[in-house]
Amino acid sequence: MPSKHGEPALTVRAPVGLKRDATMELSGRGLEMRAFVVACLTVLTKDPEQFLEVLKPHWPEKKPYLGGRSVSKPRVDG
Repeated sequence: MPSKHGEPALTVRAPVGLKRDATMELSGRGLEMRAFVVACLTVLTKDPEQFLEVLKPHWPEKKPYLGGRSVSKPRVDG
């Protein structure tokens, strides 16, 4: 059954405590996480230099790539 959503999903796994604290901070201001992420992506497209400069000291270290399922590899059963 095809998705009823008009836009593809964006999945991010944030540390539990960080997500909890950010959600509390936003909800205390009457805001929600989805709208916050969309607002951040919008600012990035409108003023990337300034926005990325603000984020620079908070940028997480890059995680190592641990592999994953490749769409080009055929599935082998048995």
